Amino acid sequence: MNQNISAPDPYQQVKRATVSDAIVDQLLHLITTDVLKPGERLPSERDLCKRFGVGRTSVREALKPLIAMGVLEGRVGSGTYVAAEAAQFQKPLKWGLLSNLQGQDDLVETRAMLETNAAYWAALRAKPENLSAIEATVRGMAEFIEDPAKFQEFDANFHFEIARATQNKILFRLINVIRGQIQTWIGERMALAPDRVASLAQTSLTQHQAIFEAIKARNGEAARSTMAHHIQTATDDLQVSEISKLSP
Repeated sequence: MNQNISAPDPYQQVKRATVSDAIVDQLLHLITTDVLKPGERLPSERDLCKRFGVGRTSVREALKPLIAMGVLEGRVGSGTYVAAEAAQFQKPLKWGLLSNLQGQDDLVETRAMLETNAAYWAALRAKPENLSAIEATVRGMAEFIEDPAKFQEFDANFHFEIARATQNKILFRLINVIRGQIQTWIGERMALAPDRVASLAQTSLTQHQAIFEAIKARNGEAARSTMAHHIQTATDDLQVSEISKLSP
């Protein structure tokens, strides 16, 4: 006779929220509602104790996880500050990439989804100052085409300014979050193919110029397709470089 042997229950009973958990919830609410803004200094530890009506231990226990997650940052001798907007999500994103072997593929796929649509909306919504900012990054890429570090900086800023030109704050923030990973990705592509840096840079510059011209012409579909072509080319180049490095 078969007996049903139940597997250990992976769920555990929820314990009553601690005082520090309540403080974490309050601080997160203040940050997400812009009562506490990026870069703003939190009240002193003593002041927080008074405002929350708790002891120092509870305040310290609440700050620890928020600092670990990158939502807050502690500065020795200065106090605790709300992290910059992108930094609030940078650590969790990095953890996700490091813990997931498909992280790079996910980044490329996410980048394509976000940036092709950003190019489309930038073409429709860019203000004159946005067009000037995007054009300035293209000029910078052309000026520093033989300086990989500077070139990559202008390359990343090009995509950043397109995101700003969409006038969509959420899309802007999402692209801002992955900006650091994009720069790392671009750097890896260049580093794996030192003998091809010049040709890769020239191809990238030509494609960026085409994207800008489509946005400037207010042609959303052309902007989206040229951005898609650029990202696909960059992805193919990275994969070819990785295969070449592994070949005997």
